[in-house]
Amino acid sequence: MRPSPKTDVLVAVDTALCSTGFVRRGHVWLEDRGDGVSGWLGFGVTGSVELTPLAGVCFRRYDEVCRALGVGIPTMPFLSTPLGFLMGEKPVWRWAFTPGGNHGPVAASLVSAFLEFGKPYIDRHAKWDAVAKALVAKPESLLDFERARKLAIIHLLAGNAGAAGEVLSKERERVADETDAYARSYRAFAHRFELAFPG
Repeated sequence: MRPSPKTDVLVAVDTALCSTGFVRRGHVWLEDRGDGVSGWLGFGVTGSVELTPLAGVCFRRYDEVCRALGVGIPTMPFLSTPLGFLMGEKPVWRWAFTPGGNHGPVAASLVSAFLEFGKPYIDRHAKWDAVAKALVAKPESLLDFERARKLAIIHLLAGNAGAAGEVLSKERERVADETDAYARSYRAFAHRFELAFPG
């Protein structure tokens, strides 16, 4: 049976990435940077053969806490952003591949843009202490639905259980009367957090 057009495209991207240090792990590519840090490359897929690249960073210490709490998805980055956002004046958001065509040149173009714009983003954010400090100083840089969870874990990893508890309580109060999926999910997260890491 012939592979799907999407599989053909991902194989072409994998081939173009082979000399960069990024290795495919399921549906993403990781670069081991030592000390439990990985560079991350993933794709949003639209249509059958259009890829929207995202660059990110994974931290094993954060993932271990998430695993203990039963939240998160393995190999998802702690921080990520679309490659197009990093490209400046003339961003390319999607790379379109022609079904059945020669994918090599498009894959090479995508990887070249990733190395030029995505890799420096990874380099800037690959140090846990600096990233954690920046996010505590500027929590509004995190998305609303992830802010309280990430900040609580950052404080926990810094050994500041009191600050983690404060973040949890503040968000619990904010969503106390809400019944949407986020509020329910958050309350369950906070409960598991307090059971797993009593302050």
